[in-house]
Amino acid sequence: VTPETFYNEYIQQRRPVVLRGVLPDVSGIEKWKDISYLEKTVGDQLVMVEKRSNASDSFGRGNEIRMAFEKFLHLIQEGDDKHYLTTQDVHANDDGRPELMSPLMEGLRGDFPLRPSLMGNLVPQNINIWMGNNKDGASSGLHHDYHDNLYIVLKGRKKFRLYSPMDVEKMYTRGELLKVHPNGRINYIDEETTAYGADLASDAAALAARQKDEAEKRLEEAERAVEERKPGAEKLLERAEEELERAMDAVLDAETMDDDGDDENNGDDAKEQYYGDERRVVDKTVKKPNNFSRADVNLLEDAEKLRESFPSFFNANAAFCNIESGSLLYLPASWFHEVTSYGTKDGHLAINYWFHPPDANDFNAPYSTDFWPNDYSDRFDKG
Repeated sequence: VTPETFYNEYIQQRRPVVLRGVLPDVSGIEKWKDISYLEKTVGDQLVMVEKRSNASDSFGRGNEIRMAFEKFLHLIQEGDDKHYLTTQDVHANDDGRPELMSPLMEGLRGDFPLRPSLMGNLVPQNINIWMGNNKDGASSGLHHDYHDNLYIVLKGRKKFRLYSPMDVEKMYTRGELLKVHPNGRINYIDEETTAYGADLASDAAALAARQKDEAEKRLEEAERAVEERKPGAEKLLERAEEELERAMDAVLDAETMDDDGDDENNGDDAKEQYYGDERRVVDKTVKKPNNFSRADVNLLEDAEKLRESFPSFFNANAAFCNIESGSLLYLPASWFHEVTSYGTKDGHLAINYWFHPPDANDFNAPYSTDFWPNDYSDRFDKG
């Protein structure tokens, strides 16, 4: 399937799909199946690992401990089923924006592309490795993510239970629903974003900055016209000065909006933590996050108790799929999913890419503004 066909038939339609086979430009991750390679390459990295108290508990509760990655790998080799490597802390860059991936993934960066060709012009938000050892199956808990997900399984098997974002009011989320954007992106009260996932203050600031740059260019052109004594140049200069003044006011308004807002939340249950003098941005590791269902996963298999406590579930449409080793799942933003992971003797292993959700219908320009393309270009395409 070509990237453009994939966009038109699945991404644009907000339609999940399972594909068999490894993407050619992501094939370097095959070497991760060898635990000794991971230990040698990034074993000294510190990671945050979810821990459950017993084998019947689900993960996704935000209970984490810190350890060296090599220690976690040894636990996997020993058959431990109470620890699970999921999303990792990421550093803030010099501009205060979260990096694309954690130090662990940076150490493996030579093994995978930042933008798999299949995903066309979508802009990546985060890249993670998922690893555990659960022969009898371990649940992630029922939740949705805020970004389009490309999930590639390298070891073991993943069983997905899926619900559309249109069923959000039947999912009993911990957060109070504000809106569902046309592209499926879910917002909760006090976590409003644009459809493509930018927080409103940052989006306003970016727009104001672009308008200021454009106004400055027009002012320069008007000043040259006056110097060259072109007809109507004085009026052109007057309009350009007024336009720049309005643009400067917009910049000030955006800065005020940014100061009044909660930049650390950004709609994704993100927060900041400090380890010594090191500043980190932590994504989706808070306890009881808004994007999780209040229904315990054990109830999903008990119709009587589920109907008693969460009756609206029976009005939602569930879909199921199995992702085997060597296969991948594309899941649009805000599709609810419960993932049950089954390991082999060496556990289960996957990599996922999160992409900012598109809100336009053009393969070449999948976003309605250039907010995310400009952000990515500023960070990765200039040196």
